[in-house]
Amino acid sequence: MKLLLTTIKTDCNYTDYAMRYLYSVVDESPLDVEMKTYGRHELDGYIYEDIIKGQYNIVYFHINAFNERQVCNVIEMIKKAVPSTAVVVGGMQVSFDTSKFMRANPWVDYVIRGEGESVLFSFLKSVYEYEFDFEKIPGLAYRTDDQIIVNSYDDPVELDDLPFPYEKTDADGSVIYYESMRGNAERLAYKAQIPDSRVRALDVERVIRELRYFLVKEPERVVFFDSCFNFNSERAFKIFEYLINNDNNITTFEFNISGENLDDETIRLLSGARKGLFVFNVDVASTNAEVLAAVGRKENIYQLMYNITKLLQCRKVRVNLSVTAGLPYETEDLFARSFNKTFGLGEGSPLKIKMLRLAKGAQLRADADKYGYLYTSAAPYDVIVTDFMSAEDMIRVRTIGRVVDAFIGEGNFKESLPKILTDTGIKPYDLFSGLTDYIYTHGLAGKLGKPDEMARMLSAYARDLYVGFEDESKFDSLADAIHTDLAETVSEDEIIRFESKGWEFEN
Repeated sequence: MKLLLTTIKTDCNYTDYAMRYLYSVVDESPLDVEMKTYGRHELDGYIYEDIIKGQYNIVYFHINAFNERQVCNVIEMIKKAVPSTAVVVGGMQVSFDTSKFMRANPWVDYVIRGEGESVLFSFLKSVYEYEFDFEKIPGLAYRTDDQIIVNSYDDPVELDDLPFPYEKTDADGSVIYYESMRGNAERLAYKAQIPDSRVRALDVERVIRELRYFLVKEPERVVFFDSCFNFNSERAFKIFEYLINNDNNITTFEFNISGENLDDETIRLLSGARKGLFVFNVDVASTNAEVLAAVGRKENIYQLMYNITKLLQCRKVRVNLSVTAGLPYETEDLFARSFNKTFGLGEGSPLKIKMLRLAKGAQLRADADKYGYLYTSAAPYDVIVTDFMSAEDMIRVRTIGRVVDAFIGEGNFKESLPKILTDTGIKPYDLFSGLTDYIYTHGLAGKLGKPDEMARMLSAYARDLYVGFEDESKFDSLADAIHTDLAETVSEDEIIRFESKGWEFEN
């Protein structure tokens, strides 16, 4: 009996990692198992033909929000060509509204719901042994007598019971993904989650053993999927300490962390790290207490801001901050306050505006009517309008977010932007709002991403902010700051070309 585990690649990097876990738990079964990932740009017809040529008895597709439509199209072709092929799908995207999904896709025979490792193992065992006792398999949905049966979710997988996902499939590439825990330390209303999503963390000693493997492989970056890596401060401290003491001077380790859970001892430890060893992603979401309460976040925002400020002062850890537009009760004015406070934590540090999405399984999706949410029916389920932000507000914030990404996504203008704020007294959100208006009014959006042109945009826009200053030398010194930022981004030859062209835009 031949089994294919497959998916179509997207920007959802967890899909590839999940496939490795599934392969690791079925590889030693008596089935002939193959794992294959198709490229995002490969044609449906090619994928279909390749699978048919493999003559598989069972084909498992891992589905996410971005490949669902393409995968289902391929499945339809497979079932029409070889109806006897058992088609199984899994992934969080199909773990919610499963009956609706199966009605819309009659070519799908089985769905693995929730965490799939034990469910898939039990299903394959039942098929191989000709038991077909599907009603006894938690987490499985299946068809019988023209009916769709959806079993309740299986118990969460104990992570320590699973093998190292790179044991059977070697880690390759410059970026490697890893998880040391599952579950949600915070049950945030805008995150997809199955009913029982308690935290299960790998033993620290096992994490250290597996990190040793990455240190030897020497990738450029290891990215942790953990939603809140430092939910346990003592555990996080031990892992940070190991990485600092065993640094290979090459690899960067990236974590999603809770700013509130940082403590002085951990910050002191991090101050001794190599610059570039750690990247921390901190989801501030909002600084408004009512908004945070509505999404199930009980963080002490003042503690978070204090901790992040202390962390930034040590200058050893890159901190990526983010705020989210479209949350309950937050108007554009209130969002601007959250943006300003977050920007103020570390001027020049990367800051991203995220737009709210209502993923399947998120509580806010169920509460859409309560907050007046209208959102796209297809992935990525972007919020279009709320009771607190009009469609125009959301479009405006999204556009400002693109400009923020361009100018501070990588800290490109870390000298000049703080100088403008200090010199003029303008607030950060107003600065980017005005800069956005200037860029789009003058038809310059196509030049975003080109450092030399962005330097000219910033200078031209700032000129009006400095009008009326008694000390005109402040604007003159801004040019020096912008030039310094540009020199950090582009080559010496490009600087020479910039200087020969000057500060004016070409017509």
